[in-house]
Amino acid sequence: MTNITHLLLIFIAPFYAATTNAFAASVITTSTIDGGGRRTSSANYTMDGSVGGIGGISTVASPPETTEAGYIGQLTEVVSLTATGTPASVNEGATSQLSGTAILDDTTVTTLSGSDIDWGFVTYPFQSVSSGGLLTAAANVYASPVGTLNGLYLGSTCSASVQVLGPYANSGIADSWLVQYFGTPPNPNAAPTADADGTGQNNLFKYIAGLDPTNPASVFVLLIQNVTGQPNQKNLLFNPVAGGRTYTPQFRTDMVSGSWATLTGIGGPTTNVPQAQVTVTDPSATQTQKFYRIDISLP
Repeated sequence: MTNITHLLLIFIAPFYAATTNAFAASVITTSTIDGGGRRTSSANYTMDGSVGGIGGISTVASPPETTEAGYIGQLTEVVSLTATGTPASVNEGATSQLSGTAILDDTTVTTLSGSDIDWGFVTYPFQSVSSGGLLTAAANVYASPVGTLNGLYLGSTCSASVQVLGPYANSGIADSWLVQYFGTPPNPNAAPTADADGTGQNNLFKYIAGLDPTNPASVFVLLIQNVTGQPNQKNLLFNPVAGGRTYTPQFRTDMVSGSWATLTGIGGPTTNVPQAQVTVTDPSATQTQKFYRIDISLP
């Protein structure tokens, strides 16, 4: 029994050594290939690269504005550009963030931040715009001017409009009229209720009537006169008359209660050309008392 055991030990040892040598001779080498989406090659292979699910190679640029030889892709151009300010209305001295949207020739849309667009020079009613598109309104404005700022992105132009609300916002007076007569703001005499020339007709009335708010001689006048030989009639004479306005004679019989009504059935109007004075006739002035006024409206 001893000899048999010894022979078995001698037989197993060489088998174990041979198995170990076979594993030691196995070597695996890994490598990476990056052709930037184009062709890569070596002595053993040639590969026309692929990016994700896009494969192949382009050898002809057709049409040239949409593809480039050797690349798989799509080149686009800006078709139109729009810009806005958020918020669209700000108080004087406040800010509005500008941004834009570009529509490309492949019908896709790109959202642009304020820094993506090159903004032009600012003018009244703005005072500055940052490189990031933050627009700052002028510190002093009259009423509620709307300003426009131009922008440029990849050769396409746009404009953004922002309204600046001043102390006289919604006053009904155009900024251009206030600047014409009172200069650039601030000027307390430009308030809608101010009577800069002491005529008793404030700026808002003079604006609507087409008058000069700085000239005491520029006033609207209404005269009521008897009609010769017609005791139940009255003539209403008023001037001056400005273009673009509508003049409506009105009346009421009680200044405490009731309301103004349009005077109907009137005669005229006739115009005295040298004085630019208009005359209308009330043929039914039969009431004990009757009050008149001219309603002036500016569309």
